[in-house]
Amino acid sequence: MRFHLMLANCDIPDAGPALLRTLFLSGSLLLASATTAATAACSTKEPTPPTLSETPAPPASTPAAPSPSAPQAPTPTSTATSTATTTAIATPDAAFLARCAAASAYSLEREGDFVLVLRDGAVLFEAGRAGQTGSTPHLLASGTKSFCGIAAAIAADDGLLTFDERVSDTIHEWKSDPEKAKVTVRELLSLASGLESLSAKIDTARAANANGITDRAKASIEARFRAAPGERFIYGPSSFYVFGELMKRKLAAAKTGDKDIAAYLDRKVFQPLGIAPQFQRDAVGNPNMAGGGRIGARAWATFGEMVLDGGIMRASDGTETRIVSESTLQELLTSHGPNPRYGLTWWLLSDGGNNPEDEVAADLAADRLEPDPDDNAVRRGIRGRLADAARRRADQAAAEARKPENASAPNIGVMAAGKGKQRLYVLPEANLVVVRFGAIDGGNTYSDAEFLKLLLEEAAKPARTSAEQTSELPPK
Repeated sequence: MRFHLMLANCDIPDAGPALLRTLFLSGSLLLASATTAATAACSTKEPTPPTLSETPAPPASTPAAPSPSAPQAPTPTSTATSTATTTAIATPDAAFLARCAAASAYSLEREGDFVLVLRDGAVLFEAGRAGQTGSTPHLLASGTKSFCGIAAAIAADDGLLTFDERVSDTIHEWKSDPEKAKVTVRELLSLASGLESLSAKIDTARAANANGITDRAKASIEARFRAAPGERFIYGPSSFYVFGELMKRKLAAAKTGDKDIAAYLDRKVFQPLGIAPQFQRDAVGNPNMAGGGRIGARAWATFGEMVLDGGIMRASDGTETRIVSESTLQELLTSHGPNPRYGLTWWLLSDGGNNPEDEVAADLAADRLEPDPDDNAVRRGIRGRLADAARRRADQAAAEARKPENASAPNIGVMAAGKGKQRLYVLPEANLVVVRFGAIDGGNTYSDAEFLKLLLEEAAKPARTSAEQTSELPPK
């Protein structure tokens, strides 16, 4: 049996920096002293949830006010699990737990909701705001996208598709368009197909309703191209709705019994791992694989651990079950297309790298500024010039990322990433899987590099004052 430890009810009061640090570190030291005695099993099994609807749009995640209670001693949790492992792990020392506490404090200061650190199936640290636990489902936003990569890899293993086949072989509507007809599955999933993102039109139920779009897959298939295949990295939901429709048609042709990509993932991945993500759906039932997933931190970490272990699930009796082949999984975690820091639906982490949202911000802004055909001539002209300026900034950012000194920066792992700085970090060298949840509309000052530096490199420091944090912000 493996043991499962957590920082029980470690909710941080709304106090000064010194008290914040004291509470975190005292909780960490309590955890360190308790690890040698705890021997309970860890569970990531979640009850099967009802299907989520995006009509109307769900409210954004809002962090609860921090609890005024002081940290309590960690309490072992024992429940049945299908993913327990017999792998022995070293007891985390006080210095490591202090780094976890410092990283968690940093996250909390920047509208974080929850942080969890997992190694070899054991939760070494977890802490969050009042009302947040390791099992509380949280919206992943674009962190959902990385499920598509795993689905594609397993479909390749199953012989349902190849990464280099043309999308138009399945999405026949693209055959008549000379550009769309050339797009491969690899280009689609590396966001290099050239397809416009449609982020301003279909990212949310509210946007889709405002634009009269009920079927987001159909709208994505009919979307325009902004560039030739392989030429530009264009971030947004349209590619994932197209891929979802491709999988739906592949599954129907193969008569697998899976109605769509979400059902396929449930059968091939989620049930074996003992987890149950929820997916929002549009008005006609398409699962939102671009940004509509919800899952608890422990369950998302279990998914990440499968990736860390090269596609293997390790069971409580020591047996191993392969979920996806290691070679196909590696395709997802390798740079493809014009963005050297993006694989197939997974971000590649470099030492000191930027937040993904920063890299795609100009492109998303350009998408939202794109003139509408119904605009008058003056409005179309203004919006067109603004969109062109934003796209030039996006091209400059892409060129900077492709510079040899940046493109060749060593990878330290991979991550699934979403709005509000939802993060699933998979860190092979440290043998860690880390989940960070935050307010969906927050986290603008959160830095992946700073969080990981605190977690992996530095001893805990006193929490910075508001004045110190403000002085570190980049100029507007």
